[in-house]
Amino acid sequence: MFRVRIPALAATALLVSTGAFAQTPLHPGVAATATDGQRTVKFALPTPNFTLLADDSIHPALKPNFKVEWNGVLKLSRGGRHTLLADAKVFVDGKEIQGKPTQLEAGERALKIEFTRQPGATARLQLQWESEHFSREPVPHTAFGNRDLAWPASVNEQLAVKPASPAPVQEFHRLTRQFNCADCHELYGPAKRELEGAEAPPSLTDAGNKLRASWLTRVLVDNKRVRPWMKLVPAHGGEAARPLAKLFAQQAGAELGEGATVPPPSPAQVAEGVKLFGKGDGGLGCINCHDFAGHRSAGDLRGPDMTEMHARVRTDWLLRWLHEPSRLQPGTAMPAFFSDLPAAQAKAKMDAIVHALAAGKALPLPEGLLDGPQDYRLVVRDEPVVFRTFIADSSTRSIAVGLPGGVNYVFDAEQCRVRYAWSGEFLDVSKVWTGRGGGQAAVLGKKFFTAPEGHPLRIGNPDVEPQLKFRGYRLVNKFPEFDFEVNGVPVRQRVRKATAEGSLDWEFELGETREPVWLLTPKGMITTFASGIGESEKGRLRLAPGTRRFTVMVSTH
Repeated sequence: MFRVRIPALAATALLVSTGAFAQTPLHPGVAATATDGQRTVKFALPTPNFTLLADDSIHPALKPNFKVEWNGVLKLSRGGRHTLLADAKVFVDGKEIQGKPTQLEAGERALKIEFTRQPGATARLQLQWESEHFSREPVPHTAFGNRDLAWPASVNEQLAVKPASPAPVQEFHRLTRQFNCADCHELYGPAKRELEGAEAPPSLTDAGNKLRASWLTRVLVDNKRVRPWMKLVPAHGGEAARPLAKLFAQQAGAELGEGATVPPPSPAQVAEGVKLFGKGDGGLGCINCHDFAGHRSAGDLRGPDMTEMHARVRTDWLLRWLHEPSRLQPGTAMPAFFSDLPAAQAKAKMDAIVHALAAGKALPLPEGLLDGPQDYRLVVRDEPVVFRTFIADSSTRSIAVGLPGGVNYVFDAEQCRVRYAWSGEFLDVSKVWTGRGGGQAAVLGKKFFTAPEGHPLRIGNPDVEPQLKFRGYRLVNKFPEFDFEVNGVPVRQRVRKATAEGSLDWEFELGETREPVWLLTPKGMITTFASGIGESEKGRLRLAPGTRRFTVMVSTH
């Protein structure tokens, strides 16, 4: 994220325990008490965020040199080490944690933010967070709550006040109500009209962090359309809506103007990115779902034209979207191509995409865009194909891998193990990329291996199912290497086509452990391994002490 540090202001954020809040109903948003030394007001808003120019105030009744104290709760769905970031001092239970990773328990935490604004300077406050579970981002509005005021009713009262100063946050809510934006768009809550699939317009809740001011102006004033297939033809207000182009960012506490960007790409950067957009070797097939340079997508799904993305979307938001789209938009059909890749590999591919997109309308057409009737089979040639997908008989966190030579398998990231393998062609992904998307990929060949229940590796007691944690995968010589933990011990696994027909080679590399290591070899699974790596007894192989690397050949026929 990009933040502006303003020396002319002082701010303090405080998190305290939640015992006093028990049994009190929770409203959306955060409550505030603010004063300019002459008047004091109490109100609520969806978030505590704002970007104010020199003459602006946090409330229309107050002068620009105000003090505000926000109170509410911060809702944590998952405990862990969190870092809270703002132009502020941040405390948890009286301990300062600004910029310091701090262990926070799941549940409701009482939130307090104190902010003193000095006159004559731009002021910006945007509360952000990060943890070991997600990268740095603005705290979403759904994580805020309070037990004093419901923000929609409070905004009604704020808009009725005789103004003493320009108040951009309240002006944003006045104009979005005037133009009935929330009738069709999500805006800090569900839209009033129920529009689904390709007919549903985009959410406006995070538009201040997402969209460039120039693009918002084109949409609001000139009625620019990015989804021409929608039957609902929008009318956005013309000149009267122009102020919203800046107000979206101001009410989100975002950087004003165009936001983060990248310089014009080199020819090599364009070529690298366009390869990823297409359907050839090494391509991600983006054009199966997205329009491109005025051509409709190669599949049934329709997404915004990729040659307009850089002009439309701020680069920092786009990078967060590429890395974990379902975090920004739960239920999206956008695949998470990069979330399980090692950080360096994921960054390289995402950087290639955003740099190429900066070429805009000058981008060449990707491979496969103008092909004839669409073939939804993924074809494996001389390099492995790795495809995150939904697929039968495996969890929703499945990774299908097609190996050169006609052997394919599914690795289940939730269970940290190979679930099954088949020979022949790889996958039919028509249900993934057509209709409303999100369907299951279909195996095209014949299964020759189905793993028995339970994880094959045991560390310590071989009779107890181990604790597992998937840490991602990386490509080594273009082959995936899966990284996970078994009872806290790091494990890397590579899967290869074995020399024997209808078999797989599992290559394991273990971290250091003093506990005995076992590989289960249950009835029905044929396991072949080199002599000397351990002793086999009662359907399991006990590895020799100190064994860190070993390979077994498995099959089930």
